Amino acid sequence: MLSNAQVAARLLEIRRLMEMAGESFYKYMAYEKAAASIENAPPLAGLVSSGEHLQLPGIGKSIGAVIEQLMKTGYADQLRALHGRFPPSVLELLDVAGIGTKTAAMLYEEYGVASLNDLEAALRAGRLDGAPRIGSKTLDNWRRSLLAYKSHLTRVPLARARTIAREIMTFLAQGPPLHRLTPAGSLRRHEVTVGDVDLVCTADDPEAVIRRFTSWENAEAVLAEGPTKASVWLGGALQIDLRVLPDELYGNLLQHFTGSREHNVKLREYAVRKGLRVSENGILDLTTGAVTTAAEEEGVYERLGMQYVPPELRSGLDEIDLALKHALPPLVEIGDLRGDFHMHTTWSDGRNELEAMVEAASARGYEYHAISDHSPSRGRFGMSVERIREQRRTIESMRDRHPVYTLHGSEVDILPDGSLDYPDAVLAELDLVIASVHDAFDQTRQEMTARIIRACENPFVTIIGHPTGRRFGEFEGYEFDEDAVFSAAARTGTALEIDGQAPRLDLSGTLARHAASFGVTFALDSDAHRVEALEGVELALGQARRAGLTKERVLNAKALPELLAFIRRKRGL
Repeated sequence: MLSNAQVAARLLEIRRLMEMAGESFYKYMAYEKAAASIENAPPLAGLVSSGEHLQLPGIGKSIGAVIEQLMKTGYADQLRALHGRFPPSVLELLDVAGIGTKTAAMLYEEYGVASLNDLEAALRAGRLDGAPRIGSKTLDNWRRSLLAYKSHLTRVPLARARTIAREIMTFLAQGPPLHRLTPAGSLRRHEVTVGDVDLVCTADDPEAVIRRFTSWENAEAVLAEGPTKASVWLGGALQIDLRVLPDELYGNLLQHFTGSREHNVKLREYAVRKGLRVSENGILDLTTGAVTTAAEEEGVYERLGMQYVPPELRSGLDEIDLALKHALPPLVEIGDLRGDFHMHTTWSDGRNELEAMVEAASARGYEYHAISDHSPSRGRFGMSVERIREQRRTIESMRDRHPVYTLHGSEVDILPDGSLDYPDAVLAELDLVIASVHDAFDQTRQEMTARIIRACENPFVTIIGHPTGRRFGEFEGYEFDEDAVFSAAARTGTALEIDGQAPRLDLSGTLARHAASFGVTFALDSDAHRVEALEGVELALGQARRAGLTKERVLNAKALPELLAFIRRKRGL
């Protein structure tokens, strides 16, 4: 049985198709009014069964009959008749700026354009060039609108968006003078995926910066261009938006465009209750007309009597209430991290030699780190017992050559039954063990849950690696009982990894926040397979901050003696 929202959507579909078919304004607007009435009505199931839906505003016998049919069958004769004239996909054309119902009907009836894919193909082939009442400027606008629409259908992994943002920011920095330039939006909030890249900039000559931005050779199209804002399109369905304002508005601009939408809605609602209006142009006192601008973002929250809310927490959950109480926790920072437990070398599937990884970890200023190459089940990338013992001797022989302390670890496969890929006697020789699932992803939820819990219960397992197993574009992750696993990790003193490898970001901030409620300890790791990838720990940090973690909850924010004590406790020593 359809919900109120689904019935309202069907009525609006009928309304749009009726307009395309040339029905009178009053007829199709009756369906729009009925849809609005349904959205605000009590649950339809009870109303239709008693006939009370006919008493709702804007619903007479004819539309009431359509509603009854929709509730009983999910479809309606009137909708079926309209689909006989226009395929449902033709409504996609209305998502393109500048295409209304009459134009959509003309495109279908005269050019056979029945969907966005058809429109894109027609534009590419030039079939609409010279069409009556459609000029070249209109066609260009449609092309840009199509690109903008496509950019909002897909999201790219955070790591890729960060790389693109760095490239365009470097390009902009080489142009007209800038005061400040920083990413905003979902990129700054460290969301796992990014819909588009938002950049905030302050400069004395905004138009010159905009001209520089729209001339970037990597941009395939300019979607919009104005004196203070512009948008460009990159291949791969990614849009980049730039806003440029005077420096005294930097704080207001950055706060507004960082979002999230839910956070900003709650912020504005609170401001209105205080007689204020918040926007990117400042904070307006509705009583006096005075406007407060903020050169720094903290000034926006201070004006509202709040604690500053870090970008990663701006999700629209409880952060506004906590900020009003000045009760937000001090989030873990990059400077708190003393090491990285998860990195691979050429001893397994890494790209750099062991000593190169040690030197790179030392160059990052770490107190310690762990080499965690793969166990035998990784096939040609796995290390036999003899080989991992040889690696340990190599690590011990080179420890005095570097200021960073190298722990000898291993990323050990959790086998399908929950046992580990090395016997306990070998695990006991390692300084640290990361246990990960790398195969048999098709196990049932119950089997996978038992598998991971058994690994947690092994005294030699320090960390569960990339706990959900997800990889962007390849695998969404295996199913398991999150509450049961998180509870087991807390009970056994096993840390859960937030893996910062670009295709993973696992655990996500959302799941890590949930795991934290069980009292779990976390390890923020890069899972680096080459020197450059050690910066992946910054992506792991972003997810930890989204989870609201403090440094006390992070294993690699502990000093070496505390870390070793954590491992000994797990081993019962």
